[in-house]
Amino acid sequence: MTWLALRLLRPYLIVAGSVAAAATAYVLHAAGVVQRQLDRAGVPDCRDPNECYPSGGALNAVLGMELVAAFVPPLLGLILGVALFAREREEDTIAFVLTQSVPRERWVLTKLGWALAAGAACAACVATAHRLAGIRYTVLANDTYELLQLLHFNNAGYMVGQTVVLIALAAVLGLVTGRTLPTLVLTVIGGPFVVMAGGGVAVLLFYPLGVLTGGTDPAADGTAGTFADDMTAMDPFAYLAGAVLGAGAVALALLARRAGSRASR
Repeated sequence: MTWLALRLLRPYLIVAGSVAAAATAYVLHAAGVVQRQLDRAGVPDCRDPNECYPSGGALNAVLGMELVAAFVPPLLGLILGVALFAREREEDTIAFVLTQSVPRERWVLTKLGWALAAGAACAACVATAHRLAGIRYTVLANDTYELLQLLHFNNAGYMVGQTVVLIALAAVLGLVTGRTLPTLVLTVIGGPFVVMAGGGVAVLLFYPLGVLTGGTDPAADGTAGTFADDMTAMDPFAYLAGAVLGAGAVALALLARRAGSRASR
């Protein structure tokens, strides 16, 4: 059953892997573009936009990194989630699977599980590259691209959380609608609300958990007030929000299992 699930997922895994590889390569290339401008300006370690604000191609590279971090994780979720069950119901290929004496609920969880694992791995590659190689340069244009940063928080965990929750949401919608286009439209429309709901839950949990654990001050490392603080200022909240999105993906997976057992054959 696992082999069959991977075989059916193969085209989408290839596309998602290609997108993740291209996005990761772009982040590394764009970081090099900005660094070369800083080197030429004689400020190779600058992180203060008042001293070394990027311009020209370097500023475009910063924008590119911000766009990758903001939109590639959701895109991966759409690639792996929309056609996961909608297409097999639309084309009735699930009928073949069910002739192999495979329980419908087990099939849903197996296929969804592999999609979630693949999506998390692809998103983690992009998010890690951005975190390790990109954010020291994107902070230089923080005010210019602040809205884009609010979409990803400079945080790998949060970006991965976006991918997995969109895969799970699309899976449920695909099982319910049985059509690819409605699943795509509903996921694109509903996805942001699900992500915002996760952020809202994280807001409600953040301060009580901070009180119970003693809290963490992102600027308590002696570097308060520097522009470099923007790199990690949102980390405590972002990790919590990512965990909430991950829990939401698990809840949606269980819902998909139930929806799969009720879907018409």
